[in-house]
Amino acid sequence: MMELFAPALPVLCAFFTAFFGAVLVRFAGILDHPNSRSSHTAPTPRGGGLAVLAGLFAGVIWLAPLAPNEAVMVIAILAAGAIAGLIGLLDDLFTLHEGFKFIAFIILSSGLTLALGPVTELGVALPLVVGLAGSVLWLFTVTNAVNFMDGADGLMALSLIPAALAIWVMGEGALAALSVLLAAALGGFCVLNLPLLGARGGLFAGDIGSLGVAMMLGGLALAFAVTGPAGSVWLAPLLLMPVLGDVLLTMASRAKAKCNLLAAHRAHAYQLLLRLRWSHRDVALVWAVMAIMAATLAWLGHASGAEGVKFLMLLIGTGAFTLFHRWVRRQAKDRGLDTLH
Repeated sequence: MMELFAPALPVLCAFFTAFFGAVLVRFAGILDHPNSRSSHTAPTPRGGGLAVLAGLFAGVIWLAPLAPNEAVMVIAILAAGAIAGLIGLLDDLFTLHEGFKFIAFIILSSGLTLALGPVTELGVALPLVVGLAGSVLWLFTVTNAVNFMDGADGLMALSLIPAALAIWVMGEGALAALSVLLAAALGGFCVLNLPLLGARGGLFAGDIGSLGVAMMLGGLALAFAVTGPAGSVWLAPLLLMPVLGDVLLTMASRAKAKCNLLAAHRAHAYQLLLRLRWSHRDVALVWAVMAIMAATLAWLGHASGAEGVKFLMLLIGTGAFTLFHRWVRRQAKDRGLDTLH
């Protein structure tokens, strides 16, 4: 990693480009108007994800010439993230048809999977078609899950920064470099997005941020699962447990209750906490703590070198988040909230 760039300059470039870009976007006048699913009540500036992407690309220019295989990975992840962000920006501005977005992200996830290579083992060797389908599903799920979870100030950035930093620590070469630059860019945006001293955040990422960043982080996690030591595939979902866990467990609860899974709702655990009068700051910090814990478990599994330990870390992280999710839902139910709508 150290050979790819002088460590401080590109990271600072990514951070401050994202920060000043967020300041500019803050005053650009693109507003998010609240609806029935919103956790805010007044029009709020959005589009901060554009600053995150700008910060990342500003840092990337400091990368040294890459080996061909690493160049393919970097270009593919950056291109997929930029296209996902563009789709998000168009959706922010014009509200795209859901069917178009579904097809677009399936195609985009498929292209990135082909560029990075699919997961070919999951404890046992997988048929190629299964590995391809599973890897595409991973990217599609991560992208949509982050988009679903981008509804509380600071939550997305503070959930994803520890995951990106963990890939930086555990990865090598361009994979590590791109991960730390993404973390730095998210950090620069977070200054305006995170509620400080109890105040509301002043800028939303918008779909350009949640979709663009999620596609890139999903790609980084996939690349780590494919190129990392044996068993790295178990660590990828662990890194994103606070995001994936809330979305998937909420869907499972709604499916069990025979709710319409395609209907809009405010049933995620973070939304229930907001309805229980938790502040945006406190919710974001709780998710940050859980993300740090997940990253720590992943690092412990990686450091052990044993595939069984990595799988055990995933089980521990999954179990812990499941207990937390059930506790939140129980708290909401005890206070008379409809926890599934």
